[in-house]
Amino acid sequence: MTGQTPAELVAAPGAAPGIESFIVEPPGLGTALRISIARPVQPVMGAGDGPTAIVYVTDADYCFGTVVDAVRVGSFGGDLAPAIVVGIGYAEEQGDLEFVSTRRFLDFYRGPRRSFDAGAYGRFEFGGADAFLAALRDHVMASVEQHVSQVDPARRVLLGTSAGGHFIAHVLTQDPGLFQGYALMSPMLIDPQSPVDGALAQSAGDPVMVRLVEDLPEGALPTGLRAFLSAGALEEDPGTMFADFAIISNALRMRTALARHGVETCFTLFPGETHGSVTGAAIRRALQFLLPPVAAKPDWQAALAATE
Repeated sequence: MTGQTPAELVAAPGAAPGIESFIVEPPGLGTALRISIARPVQPVMGAGDGPTAIVYVTDADYCFGTVVDAVRVGSFGGDLAPAIVVGIGYAEEQGDLEFVSTRRFLDFYRGPRRSFDAGAYGRFEFGGADAFLAALRDHVMASVEQHVSQVDPARRVLLGTSAGGHFIAHVLTQDPGLFQGYALMSPMLIDPQSPVDGALAQSAGDPVMVRLVEDLPEGALPTGLRAFLSAGALEEDPGTMFADFAIISNALRMRTALARHGVETCFTLFPGETHGSVTGAAIRRALQFLLPPVAAKPDWQAALAATE
């Protein structure tokens, strides 16, 4: 690279056009959140001037950009409804995912604070989903929707992958009407915990979160809810890191449990994909199911099912 003159890098006002970022400190959570907001692109084919759908993304430090790109490209061409995308990340994350890789276990898993020894993968602290749900519902959503305005309360969507899928299952058992669309992508529906003296150890892949949904009383879930579930076809391959968590089997069982409560569901298994590689494809398909165009033809769902 001889004879070349590097261009001067001038700091831009934001990471990308049309994206705002804020720091909030919800009381009782114990950490500050980085909230990123991406507004819909314009013009959007077939979109009117009415209220807009809004998509909340857990694990924003992992996949906020992927969701934003999928929503913007899809809505620009009229394949998806236009939507505001809200990423919920962590203010302390510096870009190496070191902070989020441990903090998410506290925020996304239900139950009391507890430790779990994952052997070669280290030791993790679990429990805190109630505090995270309160922060999301009582502080983050209220602030965001006051800031952006024109949000359609009947088109709120929550996306979560892996541990984020566990959190979504928790929301469905605690405050299911908070959102109308849910995406549980490669969800961890087990309840990791270290053995307790005198208690029977859980079996591998024990779907605690599924049982909680199965045990909900009739009418506990509001009418009109939609839930997308997915997994990579290799997630239960013997000897892999996630084999014992029965992600595919438990996701299918969760779909059945939700359908029995009247939830409109869709499940997609992605061939050749692992727990890590499937995320991008799952996000795209989840949005197709949960954000159909406002003027969609009546047979849109049948057309989507034909591609699975």
